[in-house]
Amino acid sequence: MTRTTAGKPALPLQYLQPRTQRRNAWFNWGKKGSGDSETGAKSPSKGLADELDKREKKMLLMKRLGNNTQGPSIFDDEIKESEREARRQTNESAASQGGKPTPSELAGLAAVSRLREHTQRALDPDPRWRIRWQKKKVAAMVRARDAPVIPRLARLERIRRTERRAAGTSDWMSTSTKKLKFLSQQIVGKPVDDAIVQMRYSKKKYAREVRMQLEQVRDEAIAAAGMGLGAAPGNEDALLKKPRKIQDKAGKWFEVTDPTRLYVDESWVGKGPYRGARINYGARSRVSYMWRPTSHIAIVLKEEKTRIRQHDERVEKQAKKAPWVHLPNRPVTAQRPYYSW
Repeated sequence: MTRTTAGKPALPLQYLQPRTQRRNAWFNWGKKGSGDSETGAKSPSKGLADELDKREKKMLLMKRLGNNTQGPSIFDDEIKESEREARRQTNESAASQGGKPTPSELAGLAAVSRLREHTQRALDPDPRWRIRWQKKKVAAMVRARDAPVIPRLARLERIRRTERRAAGTSDWMSTSTKKLKFLSQQIVGKPVDDAIVQMRYSKKKYAREVRMQLEQVRDEAIAAAGMGLGAAPGNEDALLKKPRKIQDKAGKWFEVTDPTRLYVDESWVGKGPYRGARINYGARSRVSYMWRPTSHIAIVLKEEKTRIRQHDERVEKQAKKAPWVHLPNRPVTAQRPYYSW
């Protein structure tokens, strides 16, 4: 049994009784010279006054940091005028509310500082870390370019720097991908001028839209990337001395006279959102929905020197292949000691 004293519950039960919170003024009994001269205590009224002074100084400092700029400026007069107006409004509002700042004033005082060191600290909080990260990335790029272990990355980087491409995607067209894919297959691998001629005389309904997309991508390639303009003045050695006969990816042979001529390297179609539906009535009171599809076509244009490089790589790869042996001389393994029939 737990013992209890008279008028006081046991210790485990004391925590279950309701408690009353009491707030008292704090007195600094240990420090002398602060507050009253006789007791050395700090009076509550003086402590509250010091706290209000500190808060007011902090608000003034925040306001100065939020409104000032770094160095001389042509807008100094406007800034000073705005400061005087803000100070006047603050005094009026403080007088009307008994010296307490309004929430809008507190929000204005907490505005972002426009000082140069403050904005620089916000945009670049840790300059040493940024410099280390940049050095690390530059070193990784140099290693990937020069290391013989990863020749693929260096090769792709060299191709992107020496060969140009232009791509474009059409808007949604009111047709299906099943119909549009035939036009896409018809222009792949052809010079851009031949592809435009094919679409001009095609009987398909959306061949006109494909032709307009081809012309748009061609114009953007010429104007933005400088493709299909021939060799630059003084660099006529970049042109071919005589026509070259090469083979494309599909196995078709043709001659190339100008390595800067544009051709359609890739073309594909994609589905878009449905633009509506109609009801298809069937027998025995059955109905079904016929959805109206949309699709788009994407076109990628490149120069003929890309196909020349691809042809040379295929020829070199074929030359490096070892001769095919019908019965290679290797040990026989995994033989069964019994018949399999």
